[in-house]
Amino acid sequence: MGTDAPEVELTDMEQNVRKRRSLVVLLLSLAVIVAAVLVAERFSLRLDLSADGANTLSKASRQLYKEIPEQVRITYYISPTLADRHPGPRAVEGLVRSLAAASRGKIAVDVADPASGKKESAVEALGIAPQRMQVVEKNEQRVALVYSGLAVQYLGRTQVLPFVISTDTLEYDLVKAIKAAIADKKPVASLLIGDADKSLANDFNTLSQALKQSGWETKEIRAGDEVPPETSVLLVLGNSSLDDYDAYRIDAYLASGGKALFAVKGVDVQIKQGLTAVALKDDALLRALESYGVKVDRDLVLDQSALTAPFQMNSPFGGQTINYLRYPHWVMTRPENRDSKSPLTARSAGLDLYWPSPLELLPRTGVESSTLVRTTPKAWLQKDHFSVSPDEAGQYAAQAASTTGQYALAVTLSGVLPPAYAGKPLPARSGAAALPALPPAPRASRILVVGSSDFANDLMTITGSSFNAAFIAGAADWLSSGDDLVSIKTRGSRDTRLAKVEDPDARSALISLAYAVNLGLVPLLVIAFGLARSMRRRRLAKDEAQLSASSKDAASQGGK
Repeated sequence: MGTDAPEVELTDMEQNVRKRRSLVVLLLSLAVIVAAVLVAERFSLRLDLSADGANTLSKASRQLYKEIPEQVRITYYISPTLADRHPGPRAVEGLVRSLAAASRGKIAVDVADPASGKKESAVEALGIAPQRMQVVEKNEQRVALVYSGLAVQYLGRTQVLPFVISTDTLEYDLVKAIKAAIADKKPVASLLIGDADKSLANDFNTLSQALKQSGWETKEIRAGDEVPPETSVLLVLGNSSLDDYDAYRIDAYLASGGKALFAVKGVDVQIKQGLTAVALKDDALLRALESYGVKVDRDLVLDQSALTAPFQMNSPFGGQTINYLRYPHWVMTRPENRDSKSPLTARSAGLDLYWPSPLELLPRTGVESSTLVRTTPKAWLQKDHFSVSPDEAGQYAAQAASTTGQYALAVTLSGVLPPAYAGKPLPARSGAAALPALPPAPRASRILVVGSSDFANDLMTITGSSFNAAFIAGAADWLSSGDDLVSIKTRGSRDTRLAKVEDPDARSALISLAYAVNLGLVPLLVIAFGLARSMRRRRLAKDEAQLSASSKDAASQGGK
């Protein structure tokens, strides 16, 4: 037998004590919330589950405040119409605020609606471009102009990211924009086209666009001209038409401490002459590179890890057709064969090289060298006689037995490079200005050499290899400013092509297996599941009928 607990009546004093305690707890809770908000404004904690920590601020970004003398203001102009319908703006704002939180007060962030106060014209005057977006409201479809751009302002100077919808390269773009706003100038990349059959306007549009998007100002210089003094990095694209006069200009630039990327070849493949190839036996620029410490062999490298190339071929029924063939002269480098310690290649999306020549590093006093990219161990060479057309496919591997191995395709050199023309007579050219003497004391320099001149031109658009251009833009950053920027740029980049299996037999076997599974096994499993489900339903229906009949019999017998 239980009894109810007696109710205890609290005195007025006890009630007041409880009320005061509740009030204190409430005030403390509010204080903790306010403190958490204030701390969150200064510090940022994000859980990054992406591969390679691609969504975590890099060390370069976290240390950026040291390079900012006065406060930088970043304004994110975002249309609510876009923010309400797309996840990108929230991620963009989150990354910008994380950068500000790590800046120790050196970066301030504002988020503004361009339509508020009719500020669209002022926003567009900054260079932030609207985009058209189809929206549906009240069952009506219309086209809206939306904004999602960033303005970086520093002491009256402005750098703009016109339209941003994802964070793929946002950290790199923001850091580059902040540095440019502080410096009040864009870095200059001077481009020297070293092949007579190529031009910047006709053959390097993809590269030019990539450099522009990375914040570079590009200048084309003619062969034989002095490298402009404002040049941050020199890009030498090709070498077959450069003579000693041209090579001397480059040598003088490097001796003055210049940085350069060389996209060169040891074998000249002529596309417009029916795919013929000839070795560049006596090439002025290749001789200069050898004096620095890298030898470009006059051979072609072929590899089992190769791209597919389109060839126009005669049809047996008359006319011509486009055939796509596996082409071992177009080498697709593999992640495991790139330098995992270099920021240029550690997380790069890839590097595809067309008709490459192998490189050899030669020891030079005071020069540090490293290999960035190699072939697979199943690569081989063509020496002296070059079979490059699809009609000669049977001769592609004629020298494979004696030359199979792994070869270097991209290398770097840093230090005081031995001048190629030191102690030699100055080259002369009829009608050209006399060359100045080399600097008496060469300065430390840095170069990157890739054994393929064609990897930099618009051939990359045929094979979906636009990451070649991104690699060159990143290399320009690395050559001119070190590891910091390029380490941000390559984070999270991927080669999205389905090209993981390089062995032709294994690829063929996997394709056959995929056909068998998708066209045979999967339909059979679906049919088997349907039959099993149908049989189960029939069995259940039969059991229910028998149970119903039994119930009726029992009921009739009970009635009797």
